[in-house]
Amino acid sequence: MRLSIPAPVIKIISILSQEGYEAYAIGEGVRDCLLGLEPQELKVASSAPLEVVEAFFDRTFRLQDKVLVREGETLVHVLSFGEQLSAACSLSDLLEQDFTVNALAYDPLEGVLIDPWQVSEQIASGEVMIRLVRDPNFCFQQVPRRLLKVFYLMKLFDDAGLKWQVFRETEEALVRCAPAAGSIHPHQVRALLNRVIVGKRPDIYLDEMRKTGVLRHILPELNDTYGIEQNDCHIKDVFGHTLLVMREIRPELHLRWAGLLHDIGKPQCISLHEGRVHFYGHQVISSIMARRILRRLGFSRGFIEKVSFLVYHHMYPYPKTPKAVRRFINKMGLYNLGDLIELRRADILGGKYRNLSNLEYFKREIDSVLFELPPFSIKNLALNGFDVMEILGIKPGPLVGEALEYLFAKVKENRELNNRESLTALLKERFGS
Repeated sequence: MRLSIPAPVIKIISILSQEGYEAYAIGEGVRDCLLGLEPQELKVASSAPLEVVEAFFDRTFRLQDKVLVREGETLVHVLSFGEQLSAACSLSDLLEQDFTVNALAYDPLEGVLIDPWQVSEQIASGEVMIRLVRDPNFCFQQVPRRLLKVFYLMKLFDDAGLKWQVFRETEEALVRCAPAAGSIHPHQVRALLNRVIVGKRPDIYLDEMRKTGVLRHILPELNDTYGIEQNDCHIKDVFGHTLLVMREIRPELHLRWAGLLHDIGKPQCISLHEGRVHFYGHQVISSIMARRILRRLGFSRGFIEKVSFLVYHHMYPYPKTPKAVRRFINKMGLYNLGDLIELRRADILGGKYRNLSNLEYFKREIDSVLFELPPFSIKNLALNGFDVMEILGIKPGPLVGEALEYLFAKVKENRELNNRESLTALLKERFGS
């Protein structure tokens, strides 16, 4: 079997092999190549001690049990299965530390794939099992980040057009170990959530997070929206509505986060009026909470500002007149219009009636304002005051203004007259001696 392994990995393996050491591409990078996706994390396992690896390459950085090697702009993780590494003394041990779909090794020089769990056969069949090699309870407790990697694998297999299934023992352990998700570093939560929510079916992944209990420990504010019933404009509770919005909105990171958080404040502002549930001012509360959540996860200031702005303004009323439309554009900013309209579109499609006619009309109103021609005035004439003085042979004075007003009146009647030749003829006819 021949896989399209990235060139930096092949280069590192070639150098190590030439020096007499075994070397393989392993893990997630091999998995992604099998799936036909661009590898996100590149790993090489070699029988060479880490000190030897450091000596062979110019740009390296030692991190306890591995060496990071930079080839061009690519970073490759090099691990050792030599005698000096106590944590893993064989290639088999290295391959048994994660999910079965990651338990892969590949020799690009010989074209040999080591695949103890028949992952390549699963991929060929169109359905892949999400399963940990060792005891899942131990694996999740040992490295809690693996709890979120389950949902990332769901997204990854969807990207590859494959069906997926979580192995029963792995799923049971996921539920039992869900509280361990609370110990995952917020920056790791951010990185994995960013990958998951831009997938093809973010509603499925988020619902699975809730069902297993993981969501309660990484985004408790979102988990709290489950079971919060809404008025008859909706067919789902707040959490279910959020899932529908996530399914509909474009897979751009800031839009997905805006969709995820746009109603996050509703549980904080429930009120009843004449038997109907209301969430007055929820956009303000949601914007404040969105800032707090995104800051906790370590997002940049610019990203936080963009998302919280969209959340704050997602309930904007439609302007009724062209003048009001212009004020709306100036207030919201030209570069935010498309995002606000996309969030409103997804919000509508996540409701009961799914009627986009008012939004489509509003979009047309915005287009008519943005692309309308500027008002025609005297300054738009093909002749100016200096031209008038030259043609009529006159000096500055009231006659110049009178002549321009005359030409302007003529052109308003017939725009085709607004050219130098026609206006000159009109001037001479009206003011010539």
